[in-house]
Formats: sequence, C-alpha cells, structure tokens
Amino acid sequence: MKQQNTVECSLLVLGLMLAPSTAFAQGQPDDGASASANETDKNIIVVTARGREQDLQDVPVSVSVVDGEAITEFGLRDLQDVTARLPNVRITGGTNADVLTIRGLGSGQNTGFEQSVGTFVDGVYRGRSRATRAALFDLERIEVLKGPQTTFFGNNAIAGALNIVTRKPDFEFSANGSALYSPSDGEYAVEAGVTIPASDRVAIRAAVRVAGMDGYIDNVTLGTDGPDTKDLIGRFAIRADVTDSWRSDLRIDGARLRSDDAFSSEIINCPPAPEYGGPGLACGGYLAGGATDDKFDYRSAGQESYFDYDYFELGWTNSFELGGVTLTSITSYFEHDNAAKIQLIPTPQVGIGGDGLLPTRNEEQFEQFSQEIRLTSTSGGELEWMAGAYYAKTDLDLVNRTGFFLLPFALAVPPLAPYLAPNDPVVGSPTLDEETNTYSAFGSITWNPIEPLRINAALRYTSVEKRGSRTMTFGVGDGTLTFVNPLPDVAQQILAAGRGANLAQYPITKRTDDKWMPSIGLQYDLTPEIMAYASYTIGFKSGGFDASAQGGVFGPESVDAYEAGIKGTAFDRALTFSLVGFRGDYSDLQETTIVFVGSGANQTIVSRVANAAKSRVQGIELSAAIKVSPKFQLRGELGYLDSTYRDFPNGACTVLGALLTPNCVQDLSGKNRPFAPRWSGTFGANLTLPVGNLDLRIDPQMYFSSRYFLSAAADSLLEQNGYAKFDLRVGIGPSDKAWEFAVIGKNLSDQATSSFQAPLATSNGAVVLYPERPRSVAFQLRFKY
Repeated sequence: MKQQNTVECSLLVLGLMLAPSTAFAQGQPDDGASASANETDKNIIVVTARGREQDLQDVPVSVSVVDGEAITEFGLRDLQDVTARLPNVRITGGTNADVLTIRGLGSGQNTGFEQSVGTFVDGVYRGRSRATRAALFDLERIEVLKGPQTTFFGNNAIAGALNIVTRKPDFEFSANGSALYSPSDGEYAVEAGVTIPASDRVAIRAAVRVAGMDGYIDNVTLGTDGPDTKDLIGRFAIRADVTDSWRSDLRIDGARLRSDDAFSSEIINCPPAPEYGGPGLACGGYLAGGATDDKFDYRSAGQESYFDYDYFELGWTNSFELGGVTLTSITSYFEHDNAAKIQLIPTPQVGIGGDGLLPTRNEEQFEQFSQEIRLTSTSGGELEWMAGAYYAKTDLDLVNRTGFFLLPFALAVPPLAPYLAPNDPVVGSPTLDEETNTYSAFGSITWNPIEPLRINAALRYTSVEKRGSRTMTFGVGDGTLTFVNPLPDVAQQILAAGRGANLAQYPITKRTDDKWMPSIGLQYDLTPEIMAYASYTIGFKSGGFDASAQGGVFGPESVDAYEAGIKGTAFDRALTFSLVGFRGDYSDLQETTIVFVGSGANQTIVSRVANAAKSRVQGIELSAAIKVSPKFQLRGELGYLDSTYRDFPNGACTVLGALLTPNCVQDLSGKNRPFAPRWSGTFGANLTLPVGNLDLRIDPQMYFSSRYFLSAAADSLLEQNGYAKFDLRVGIGPSDKAWEFAVIGKNLSDQATSSFQAPLATSNGAVVLYPERPRSVAFQLRFKY
C-alpha cells in the first residue's frame, strides 16, 4: 500500500516527453463542439478567464480547459471526476467537507471554511464545498485557472478558480441526448436538451439529467453496495436580444441528489503494526467478531450512511453595448440544503444508540444573493480597461450531531452517574450561524505602448463583514441523530472536558477583514506566434468562525504570487504549447489539524483550526497539443510541484507521535502539505479511422500522480500511493456525429486509490479509508440534431 510506484511513474513521464500533448483538458473537441469554445479549423480555444473573450494562447495565466463535449463523451459525473484527470488539481470528498486543491493549496476539513479555490458558474460564485458534487452536464467548457485570481474572480479565489460556462440557447433549433449504462457498477445516466427559437430575438433551452449508480463498495454488514446514488438535475435558460445593444441571459438550475451508503468507508491496518500497540476498542471489537480488515479491498462493514443534497440557482446576466463600452450586470441567487450521515468508526458493532459506535450527522442550509456590475472597453486598442463592483450576502446555518455510542458514560465516568442512565445515548452537537456581507471594487488596465508589449495592471479592494454565533451542547439523543435533549450544565462540562470541546460562545462574534490586492504583469510577443509573460499578484481570503466542537476564530490568509511563462503555436497552429513556472508565498494559511483527546475507549478525534504561519508552493507546468492530421491528435500536461510548510512549529503530530507523547505538537516546517504530489500529469490522443460510411473514434488517455499525504500532519500512515490510471473510449458513428455508439473504460489499470483517509478513533494505527472508483466499463448512445 505504501510502496511508491517509481518505475511505473518514470515510464509515464518518459511517455509524456516523447509524445507532446496536453490532457483532454486542452484537447480540441470534435466538429460538433460549441463554436464559442473553439474554432476547430484554426485550433483556437476561446476563454473568458480575464472577463472578456480571448484566445487561450493570449491569456497570461496558467489555464486548463475541459470542453463540455469531452465531459459528456467520457461520462464524467462531477467536478471530482474532471479534476482527477488534471495535474496539480484535486477535489477530495471528506467527512465534514469536500476540499478543492490547486497546486497543493486548498481549504481543510472544516465546514466553517470558504474554499480557497473559487467555483463560478456563468460568473455566479458557489462558495460551499458540497456544491462540487452537483452533476456536470450541458456545458460549453470548464476553465481551470491556477494560482490566485484576485481581480476577475475575486471572491476567495486565493488558490485558483473553476470557471464553469453553461451551454446557451441560440437561434437555431437543436436537440441532443445521451444514454449511458455501466454493468460493472450499475451506473446509468440519461440526459437531453433542446433549444427552441421562440422568435428572432428570443431563444429558450431546457436540459435535464437523470443519473445514478448501484455502487462499487460491498457493505458486508448491510448487504448492500455503495454509493447507491439517484440524481435529478435540470436547467432552463432564456436568451433575449432585447435590442441590438441589449442582451439578457436568464438561467435557472435545480437538483435533487440522493445517495445511500454514500460514505462507504473501509478500515485498513486492522490489526495495526506492532509499534502502535494493541488493536484498540474499534479494531479490537471487529477482530473479536472473527473479521480482519488489513487491506484495501472495496469491502465496508459500517452501519448506515447517506448524502442528501438539494440546490437551486438563478443567474441573470444583462449586457449593454454603450458606444464602445460594455456594461454587464450579473445578478444571482443560490441556496442549498445538505444532510449527510457518516460512520466515523465503520464496523458492524452497534452502539448504545442503536446505530454505529461513532456516527455523525451534518446539516447545512445556505443562501446567497450577489450582484456584480462591470464596465469593459472594447478589445484590440492601445488601452483596454475594466472597472466594476461586487456585493454578496450569505446566510449559513450548520448543525452537527455526533453520537458517542461506543461506551456507557454513566459507568465509565462516575461523576456523570447522577445525570445519565447506562443506556442513554450521548450526543454532542456544535452549531454555527453565520451572516456575511462582502463588498468589493476592482479595475484592470492593459496598455499596449508598442506592438509586441502589453502591460497589465489590476487592483481589487475587498471588505468582508462576518457575524457568527455558536452553541455546543451535550445531551441525550436518539439513534438517528435527529435531536438532542441537553443535559444539566455540570454534566455538559464534564463531557466537554473529556471530548475536547468548548461550550463557550466565540470570543468575538463580529469580524471585518479587508485587503487591497494589486497585480502587475508584462506580456511580450517574442514572435507573432510566441508570447512570454510574467506577473506578480497579492491574494487574500477572509477569516471566519470554526464550526467544530472547539469553536475558535481564525484570521485571514494572504499570498504573494509570482508566475512566468511562455505560450505559443507553430505549424499554422497545429502545435500549441505552454510552459509556466510559479511560486506562491502564503502567510497565516488557514489549516485544519486532527488531534487525539483521551485514551483507550475514551479516546476521541478532535478537529482544530489554526493559521499556519507560512507555506510556499512552487513548480512548473508544461502542456502541449499537436494536431498531426485532421484525424489524429496528441495532447498532454505535466506538473511538478513543491508545496511545503515554511514555518509551522505547532502542527499536529503523526498518529504514532501522539501515541508516544500525549498532547504533543509537531514542527511541520519544511514538510510537504497534503494533496500535493511532486509529479502529476495526463496525456491522451484522438484517432479517427474510416469504417465504411462511418467513423471509428479511439480516444485513450492516461493520468498519473506520485505519492502525497492525505492529512496536514505529514503522516506516512495517511498517504496515497503513486498511481497511473488509463481510460479508453471507442465510438462509432457518422462523421457529423448525428449519432454515436461508444464503449467507455475508466481506470482500466484498476488502480486502488482513496480520496480521503483518517485515523480510526480508539484504535491507534488503524485507518479509515474512502475508496475511489475501481475499473468500470460503460456503454453509451448519443445523438444530436
């Protein structure tokens, strides 16, 4: 499990060097792709990474572009599926939150965090991590912008941004659809869309997706497979060219996502290695039942878990052409409801509450209203500029209930005997209510003093006001974790001391963080086909309130970021390439660490939030694409990353360190950050062969990663091994793609990888692991008109 696949990764790197390519991310979609995404005849990819449409090769930012057609063709379900195939980008589904990471920087496992990687859909910010699970469909493209994006995506995009562009209605009737089924794990997906021109100035588009999966993890306790998902998502969009100078786009999205056995985790290292001592309560009980679980085998033994997610989003964009200046207004409303239940000790044992030993239930309600106004000059002149303002108001309600069902507290802790019966299920419940108002103003200028030189300057000011309040309650609950009856104050204080919790209100309940964020850059056309650039940017993310049982307050984080690169084309754009070097020095990085409190059966795991003093991320990214012929293309990306803590003397200990020295701290200075592999990359090809009157399309791709830590403790116990995964799509149909039948294989090398790992409570040395999807094969039928 912990062996590095050195030979395998080395061969893959060599393959990248021999076959210049970029990932499917920058591959050119087939002739049926959206024209706004690219022009296939000249190999041009158009992006809006800097607030206006530009050729990707002219944008002075490291950007990976995933075409919407490729997402549908490969049956990619969500952002986690997409980013797994990109170097230096990672989305991890965890217990309390999902984590978005670019270049080794992201927010940790605390629901009080906003994400350091911002997600935007048609300019609308989605700030909550669970929103990454919303299904992706009916898109023009996804732009993955690496490094701080403080001016054009200013809301908390300190590590990068995911800019999702949906498919817009146009003034020609069109319809499309697809159906996919995988017998290997029961995955199915049916989606359809139709565009109807209602008049010469109004067009309507509606799209829907129904999808699900039986699952690929065998739960031997429940006799089920997981994750067992059932998703329904829809979109309705209207385009109105109200006048020749006024365009209005309205989009409404809604979804209902349900998943049973959603957190089908499994235990490994049970029994643990000798240096960790005995197996402990959870692992020991599992072993006493005649079972062992010391290897990664897609077998879970936990009790019930689920994930329920509903969201609604409205985005309304109005653009006015005002005599050489464009006025754009983006108005949005977003809300979601999320309920998730997780078994932190996934064993067959039933605790006092009739559930597992340590179940937790998270509930989140979130609302956001935002308004952005921007003025943009026309492109191509000696001076290009943009100016704008942004306002957002959010309301967040978080409730967590954790059942400490693994022991009778009235017997184990004698002072609790007057307040608890031995069979009372004890539940701890931290809550957070938070209101946020964000005010921002920004502007940018590009000056072209001489033909080959462009000077880019930008400035953004942001002020974030937050009000937060919390409760921390211990009481008697039920096995479903739907309520908690508070215990007397004396009993709550005893339980808080033993569980590492804080019953008090936040030390402050209102905070304001503000920052001026300038950026400066140069672009120089070395030749008409090759551009070099360099930039310096200051980034910022506001502080906030810890949503865990600790209930602390954390401050803002900031970054000084440097980037330089060369982008170019050759052979009449048959070859495109990009080479980028970057460095980011982060201060007061917001970090979540996991520490142990207590010992034996009374041991629990506590999440603590701190501002790590300093961290540095630096590296190189190389991408290339070559169109050998109209029927054959090669693509690939390679990333080298060095992401370390520069000064973090009070970090969390490893599991073994905490066992040997209770309440210890670890100096993490100089050690690697989590989710930061040294090497990662992907490459692929598109080959089209004539078969009678049809075309046979063969699309292989490979993506790989060297090893990386899965926790902010540089603990080799919690580490993902290096891997290489292979996908292959083979499709057949007419050249115009009026229809196509395809077979899609994912992870054909059947590499066993995990998205998240955590220590198993009460069992030092044992690990809870969340498996990623093994090998799968699916059949797909698509049509368009």
